[in-house]
Amino acid sequence: MDFARATNEIVDGRYRILQPLGQGSSGTTYAAEVLETGRAIALKELSLRGLQDWKKIELFEREARILKTLSHPAIPQYIDFFQVDTADNRWFYLAQDLAEGTSLADWIEAGRRVDEAEARRIAAQVLEVLVYLHGLSPPVIHRDIKPQNIIRRDDGQLYLVDFGAVQTVLRDRQGSTVVGTYGYMAPEQFRGQAVPATDLYSLGATLLFLLTHQSPADLPQERLRINFRPYISVSKSFADWLDQLLDPLVEDRFASAQVALAALTQPAPLVPADSPRPLTLRPPAGTRVQVQKSPGELIIDIPPPGLRSSVGLVIISVLWNGILAYISVNVVSSGAGFALLAIAPFWLTGLGMVVGVVNIMLASFYLRIDRQQFSLTRRLLGWTHRRQGHTADLTKVELQTTYTKSDRPVHTITLLEGINRHKFGAPLTTDEKAWLVDEIDAFVRQIRGDRL
Repeated sequence: MDFARATNEIVDGRYRILQPLGQGSSGTTYAAEVLETGRAIALKELSLRGLQDWKKIELFEREARILKTLSHPAIPQYIDFFQVDTADNRWFYLAQDLAEGTSLADWIEAGRRVDEAEARRIAAQVLEVLVYLHGLSPPVIHRDIKPQNIIRRDDGQLYLVDFGAVQTVLRDRQGSTVVGTYGYMAPEQFRGQAVPATDLYSLGATLLFLLTHQSPADLPQERLRINFRPYISVSKSFADWLDQLLDPLVEDRFASAQVALAALTQPAPLVPADSPRPLTLRPPAGTRVQVQKSPGELIIDIPPPGLRSSVGLVIISVLWNGILAYISVNVVSSGAGFALLAIAPFWLTGLGMVVGVVNIMLASFYLRIDRQQFSLTRRLLGWTHRRQGHTADLTKVELQTTYTKSDRPVHTITLLEGINRHKFGAPLTTDEKAWLVDEIDAFVRQIRGDRL
C-alpha cells in the first residue's frame, strides 16, 4: 500500500509524520506528533487531486464539524482541521488525539478468542458511546461501526474512531448517500437511510465477527436475517439479544441504545399484577382493527392501513421515480446509455421508497394470546413471518418510540417477553395504540390472576 507521506515528513510546519495507521475510503490516517509539544496525534489526510467523488470532501468536512462538538472519553478529541495548498494539489487534514491500542479486527487476526463475557463487555462499552451520540440534539449516527473502527487498549478500554460516515438525523431528511461497510450495514443503509437503530445493527454485526471470526456477510441469511446461532457458542438469552440487534426491520430492533444496554445488563422487571392503570377499553371511533376476546383467548386483527398511513411517502416516491424515469428515457434516447450508471444509486433510493410504501400500506398483523402461548404474525403480499412464545413469559406491554417523523416520535406497540421485544402497529393512530395496549394488558393481568 502506497502512502503519500514519508516518516518524519513535516506537514504544515506543525506536525511530524511518525507512521501510517491505515487507508480507507474517507482518507489516509497517520500517527504524528505536534512539533511544539511532542503530543501524539492521529492525522487524517484527503487529497483533492484525482478525487472521483466530490461527496468525500463534504463527508470529510462534516466529520470535522461534528467531531468538534463531541466530548466523550471513548471518542478521540478533535484538535484541528486545515488545508494545505501545493502547486498541483490541495490537501485536507483532520487532527485528533491518538487512540492508542489495536483495532478489534487486528486483535482477532492476532489470534484472540472472544467468549460471551468479553463480547458482553465490548457491547456494553460501545452502547454507552451510542447512548451519548444518539442522545445529542440532533442525534449523531456513526454509520460505520465495524471491528476496524473500534480500538482496544491493553486494559480493555475501547475507543470509537473514524467518523468519516457520520450523519445527523436532521440531514437524513434531505436524503443521504449510501455509506457504510458491506457486511456491517443495516438493510436500510442500502437505501441511503440511517436512524439511531442503524448503529445497533452494525454493533450486532461486529459482535458476530468477534464471536465467529467471519464477516457477517459470509454467514447464511434467510429473508435478510443472519442465521448465526449454529456458528456461536453463547447462552440463549445473549443469542436472543443479538437477534434483536440484527433484526432486518428497524421497528423490530431495540428502540434505542439505552434500551439495548438495559436489556444486556439488567433483567426485565415483572409488572405487579395489582398495579393501577387507567384503561381505555372502548374502541376508537372509525377503527378497522378487530378485537375478539373470551376468558381464555384474545385475538387482535390489524388490517393493512392502506393509503392513509403513507400519503406523503407515496407522493414523494411517485415524484422521485417519475423524474428518474424521465431522465433515464432522455439519457437512453440521446445514445448515452452508459450515463445510466451515474444515476443507479438514485434508482436504488427510489426502489427503497417503493419497498417502504408497500411495507407500510400492505402489511397486516394478527396477534393471538391464550393461557399458554402467544403468536404475532405479520403478513405482506403472501409472505408470513410469525413470532411466538409462552404467555407466562410476557412481562409487559407498552408504547415505545421507534423513530421520529417531522420532529415527532413514532410509537409502536411492544410486547416484552424477557429481553425480546415484539413490535407492531406503528401506522395506527395514537388512540388505537393506547386502546390495544390496554386490551392486551388487561387480558394478561386476568390470566395471571386466574393462575393465582
